[in-house]
Amino acid sequence: MSERSCCSTSRLKKTLRSAGADLRLWSKTNVQACTYDNSTFFNQTTAKGHYFEKEIMLQYCYPRLDVNVSKGVNHLLKSPFSVHPKTGRISVPIDLRELDRFDPFDVPTISLICEELDRPKTAEEEEEKEDTDENEREAGERRKRRDYKQTSLAKYVKLFDQFLEGMARSWKGEHLKKSDLQKDF
Repeated sequence: MSERSCCSTSRLKKTLRSAGADLRLWSKTNVQACTYDNSTFFNQTTAKGHYFEKEIMLQYCYPRLDVNVSKGVNHLLKSPFSVHPKTGRISVPIDLRELDRFDPFDVPTISLICEELDRPKTAEEEEEKEDTDENEREAGERRKRRDYKQTSLAKYVKLFDQFLEGMARSWKGEHLKKSDLQKDF
């Protein structure tokens, strides 16, 4: 590695460390890329360097999935509400409109859910439970008690239900279109 490229690399690292926020970091990276794009070293080593931005995006921005995720039908990442064996975190669906605010380290863990379910209920919750129990007995216990609603999983289950409802509506719409085309009523 030449002295010039070594200095440029250390200058790039220093610039990127001082950038801070994601958008500022990305804009500083682009500025550095333009600077490097004109340098002889960069052009020779990266085939003219005009794919630098895309290479950076592929390397650092896109999620990396291992072979087992891609080929395994029953992999953890393909199952909502499964528990990661090492971290205990629960695989939850996410709202794509809130993607920027999603923090994977804030998802519930299995131990947190167990604590929430074992926590003594307040007087208000007990009263609500008694009303629910009476209604369930009267209805022949058609509905199961929904304890998950008192846990931190509730918002994720609600989001998943909304997703499934949207899928069902879409499927029904397609089914109606097919029957209309076939004049099958």
